[in-house]
Amino acid sequence: MSLLSRLASLGRNLFTRSRVERDLDDELRAYLDQLTDEKREAGMGAIEAQRAARIELGGMYQVKEEVRQVRTGQMLEELLQDLRYGFRTLLKNPSFTVVAVLALALGIGANTAMFSVAYGILLRPLPYGDADRVAVVFMRYFPRDFALGTMCMRDYLMWRENNHAFEDPSLFTTRRMDVGGDAAVPEQVAGAAVTAGFFSTLDVRPLIGRTFAPGEDKPASATLVVLSESIWRRRFGASSSVLGQSILVNGAPATVIGVVPGAIRFPRRDTEVWSNLPLNPPTRYGPWLYRAVARLKPGVTMQQAQAEVNNIALRMMQQNPYYKRLALPVLSLRDALLGTTLRPAILVLAGAVGLVLLIAVVNVANLMLARATVREREMALRLSLGAGRGRVVRQLLTESVLLSLMGGAAGLALAWGGVKLVRAWNPGNFSLIDSVRLDWGAAGFMIFISMLTGILFGLAPALQSARADLNSTIKEGGRASASQARGRMRAALVISEIAISLTLLLGAGLLLRSFANLQRVTGGFSTPPGHILTMLISPGSRKYNDAATGIAFYDEVLRRARAVPGVETAAITNSLPPDRQGDADSFEVEGRSLAPGELNPIISIVTAAPDFFRTLGIPLVKGRHFTDHDNQTSAPVAAVSEGFVRRFLSNENGPGKRVRYGGTWMEIVGVVGNVKYLGLTVDTDPAIYIPFAQNYNTRMYLAVSSPGDAAQMTAALRRDIQSIDPGVTLAQVGTMEQALALSVSQPRFNTMLLALFAGIALLLASVGIYGLIAYSVAQRTHEIGVRMALGAARADVVRMVVRQGATLAAIGIVLGLGGAFALTRLLKTMLFGIGVTDSLTLRLRRWE
Repeated sequence: MSLLSRLASLGRNLFTRSRVERDLDDELRAYLDQLTDEKREAGMGAIEAQRAARIELGGMYQVKEEVRQVRTGQMLEELLQDLRYGFRTLLKNPSFTVVAVLALALGIGANTAMFSVAYGILLRPLPYGDADRVAVVFMRYFPRDFALGTMCMRDYLMWRENNHAFEDPSLFTTRRMDVGGDAAVPEQVAGAAVTAGFFSTLDVRPLIGRTFAPGEDKPASATLVVLSESIWRRRFGASSSVLGQSILVNGAPATVIGVVPGAIRFPRRDTEVWSNLPLNPPTRYGPWLYRAVARLKPGVTMQQAQAEVNNIALRMMQQNPYYKRLALPVLSLRDALLGTTLRPAILVLAGAVGLVLLIAVVNVANLMLARATVREREMALRLSLGAGRGRVVRQLLTESVLLSLMGGAAGLALAWGGVKLVRAWNPGNFSLIDSVRLDWGAAGFMIFISMLTGILFGLAPALQSARADLNSTIKEGGRASASQARGRMRAALVISEIAISLTLLLGAGLLLRSFANLQRVTGGFSTPPGHILTMLISPGSRKYNDAATGIAFYDEVLRRARAVPGVETAAITNSLPPDRQGDADSFEVEGRSLAPGELNPIISIVTAAPDFFRTLGIPLVKGRHFTDHDNQTSAPVAAVSEGFVRRFLSNENGPGKRVRYGGTWMEIVGVVGNVKYLGLTVDTDPAIYIPFAQNYNTRMYLAVSSPGDAAQMTAALRRDIQSIDPGVTLAQVGTMEQALALSVSQPRFNTMLLALFAGIALLLASVGIYGLIAYSVAQRTHEIGVRMALGAARADVVRMVVRQGATLAAIGIVLGLGGAFALTRLLKTMLFGIGVTDSLTLRLRRWE
């Protein structure tokens, strides 16, 4: 048959179906009449001939079904029939439909949202040319406790000279940049200082202008900047006249040479300004501020590049005894953007939400099994009238998929809201959060997962219905055995629900315990966090590069801050807990010998004004605090933390010892408590404190304390500080309470999501076990009545029903504990202060 004739036949069968059916009836009646006439001619009576003709034909309905099966377009016609019938059936049972759609919407919606997050962050192509060939090189060396640390200029130059795996490597470091010098109010933005090949390595093409050219990172090069599209539109009105314009960056003039697309988000998600980094020849090791980015040469793999870099690290250790156990991790660009903890967290959450969907599928499968029991007689009648078992299975699966697609459509709306919420919240300031969106890929995933779940939860009920014993079912004699089989299957499904929900609950319990431990970490200061207000002050004028002028400015800042009503104490510092480390470097201890070329570890170097320790409530252990007499004309002094004394002074008396930093010997005059400057989850590192007047910095934090809510003083402090100099930029304004909350935003996000998934799982499992027990009791109403009529007490009946539920729960709990031990081992990187078998969560003896 030609294609045109097939299409014509298909159209006729689909769109003139009633006429085609009439033609089929007429043909079959004509054929039956012909057979009847043949039988009568053979000598049979009229009634006997008609009966024999019907037997020879094999049944009108059966023959019609066989003809339909071979008719062009029949499968599509049957699908449309199944869909229409499925809609009618679901509309006749609104309570069943609503419950099933809601359960599926929760599971499919959560999975679609999580798919969008995982795909956007882990899989969506990066906006850089051939990004898989770009790598970031870090430095990690003992005993510094950074998983991905930084290198100094000297290390970079040595690596570049010995490099054969990468094309021209580039160096970069992140910085806060104060942008001014135009008509708008000065503002502070995230920026980066980069060498000339940075943008060419990333294969970034500017919107307008150009990026850095070779040689523009030489010593004494003029300061040039490239802007992000976001700040170009916000601050400069998207005008091309910005090219060649001189603006102020950190108080110094810089020339704008280009604008790059807003999708460029490296090295940080919020980077808006890139300046050229002069490669000044280093005179010593340090400061350790930099990381490198480079593109692999053709034919070189990431593994080969790592092997070469490892050999270079061995040479570095030979030259510098301080570099013990040195490693130079080479990470792909995506892994560098994600960090070490985000990928496993997303994978764990994706697995958890998959378990929620599995519970939803099991729940709806239970509903379908119960519904199949009610429809036993209907299915038996269909089969007895000639419907094939495959046809019945297909009809029931069509209903299941239709129900699942309805749940998926509702879930898509939930996923849309979930993705919007995640993007707005952006816990942990994820670098690739802008790649998370609900697009056609997510819609395709929703359709796929909906159809798959429809098949999964509809297959077992459909197969059971198709295997029904027609005689016993129609006579109502075989219902008991069929119901027992379905009861066993439903019990198994409920047990699996309990096991999966318990697994998620225990995992969520561990994260909750971990987060509670994290919340109890104080950071080393005792003043209530809500009573401390902090802000970063950046003087915009170059005149503040002079120490005397800058110290006078900050003296006036402190004078005015102390005069604000409600302020008890005020101080300035370059570092603040929990994660705002201002400086880090090595040092020397008088009388402690080191091997040739060996350095002490890098620790926090904190510049602080006299009232810093009192403002934050950092305890004084020995000696004294800084005073106003510790200035440029007095002998250099320092304070150290308890951890410094314990680690580097062998618990000796700190005051009276001397340390050297930056070429200056300082006498230790005080020992203070340990403070966290690298995050609440990081072990407190030792610290050296230097008086502000003896270690001047232009950009400093102001910290003030009050007896009440410190946030209420924000407006007054802003006004008074900017009245000193309108060109001053104030940034990161907030209470210490807000800073602590921000530092744990990602663990909070992980905990809340897993707890939410566990709560949904528990709810679905509770509904499942309630439905099973209620249905079981309804089926056994007659049996229970007979038991009570024969003398069974009401308490005995209640115990029988409760025992059935308790047995299911006990089996589910045992299986769930096994699943929990498997899940919790995946949570190791997400826990703080507890083991994966924490006894307060699992109520078991701790095994680790």
